[in-house]
Amino acid sequence: MLAPHRTQELVATDRREVRALLLSVAFVWIATALLIAHPYYRQVGGGYLDRLGLPHWLMWATCAAELLLGLVVAFARPTLPLLVVQAAMVAGFTAILAFLDPLLLAHPFGALTKNLPLLGALATATLAAREGFSPRALWLLRTSMALPWLTEGLLPKVLFQQELELELVRHSGLVPIDASAFLYLLGAAQIASAAAALLLRGAPLVLLLCAQVAALLLLPIVVSQQDPLLWVHPFLPLLKNVPILIGTVVVARRCSTSS
Repeated sequence: MLAPHRTQELVATDRREVRALLLSVAFVWIATALLIAHPYYRQVGGGYLDRLGLPHWLMWATCAAELLLGLVVAFARPTLPLLVVQAAMVAGFTAILAFLDPLLLAHPFGALTKNLPLLGALATATLAAREGFSPRALWLLRTSMALPWLTEGLLPKVLFQQELELELVRHSGLVPIDASAFLYLLGAAQIASAAAALLLRGAPLVLLLCAQVAALLLLPIVVSQQDPLLWVHPFLPLLKNVPILIGTVVVARRCSTSS
């Protein structure tokens, strides 16, 4: 049986990590709302509203609601109703955008597929707030953080290569081989990384997770040197790395202390 002070320490750690996950998701909601100030955001978002036959003021109203939701997520306790509201909003946006432009599901930088780890971080925070970081809460987070490596490796790099990413590779000056072949290799590495994140244990797993953290920090910088407007894209393909980054750090820490 754990000593009382140790139990209190674990509870405090659980709370900090739950709060970190919630703040990372709140950051995405708030960033989505505030970036409407940028004209590129309004240009892209307005284009999709035009295709739906909807007025542009709806974008402002939606951003106001997202700002409010982000503040609630940042400061309120995680509850099942709050999780359901966010899941419904994310699922609704994803379904509408995927219907309008199916290739968004294979966007090179996870414009829609990164919604999966975002929801996973929310679900984990809600579960861990109730029962601590139990084995099933940790496994939920671990699986959620592996998903973007699988989806971004399989969809845009292996199955549906797109000119956007091919051009970025060609103009990066960092790749000495054919851009398409490089993407196949990178996709295979990402898929292997996703599998390894679920199968490895102990020190090898922690080392892999640290490598993923480094990639989450470095790859957006490399990509944005070629296309800096990705930072203000309304679907936040780069800024959605924040919940993935925080979730991966939590998984690495948990797996490190339990190994």
